[in-house]
Amino acid sequence: MRFLILRLLLSGITTNSMAANIDWPVALKGITAGEQFWLDKVPKLAAIADVKQSQDVETALSSALSTNTAGALKTLEVIDSHDWPHLVGTDLVCMGPINKSAAEIEAFYQRTRLSLLSTDKGAVCLWVLEATYEEWKAGNNKLKK
Repeated sequence: MRFLILRLLLSGITTNSMAANIDWPVALKGITAGEQFWLDKVPKLAAIADVKQSQDVETALSSALSTNTAGALKTLEVIDSHDWPHLVGTDLVCMGPINKSAAEIEAFYQRTRLSLLSTDKGAVCLWVLEATYEEWKAGNNKLKK
């Protein structure tokens, strides 16, 4: 029993030190660009990321949907198949930006929709994107009236 408690304590220390060793701006830039090296590291990052870092990873993965569609979707499959402390996965990543200007939301939608239509692996993500976009448009139309 003591060994188990010691092991749990040491794993927490190791996780915290791993998080401190990550160059988060570099990692996020690589994920955003859809660099496969960084997309492959997302599950490891998800395991150690705090809430803010997890949100940043999800935002970066949203961008990667149009820069490396296949790689981002494969990463989302891994993310969706596990429980992570703070990372949600497809349901948030495929929504795209919600607190951006109308032009940015429209550009994201058009760019990402075309990318997702280019593969047969993006159906769920495309559905989330389309549903979110339609809700956003409906909300915008109500504001204009």
